[in-house]
Amino acid sequence: MNQPLIENPQDINALAKKFTEMAEAMSLNGNRNFGGAFVVVPPQGGEPINTLILDSNQDPAQFWAILKTKAEMALAGLDEQQRNQTGFGRRM
Repeated sequence: MNQPLIENPQDINALAKKFTEMAEAMSLNGNRNFGGAFVVVPPQGGEPINTLILDSNQDPAQFWAILKTKAEMALAGLDEQQRNQTGFGRRM
């Protein structure tokens, strides 16, 4: 279990930069209309998801709905890949 998920150190630096970029974007926008932010970096070459929400309503339910929708879209993409490889979908 000590094996790194990302083999190339350059890859991990590129992924870590996603967090730095989000922090910079948050700082640039200050407290004005901050509606939330997230950076999700899945293992094994999965596509990172990052979103900065600027919303005057600052609605927590909207923030979680956006995150949930993006996660569900990523899962649907993984299901499609698995079906294409094996002919079967992921069972929940």
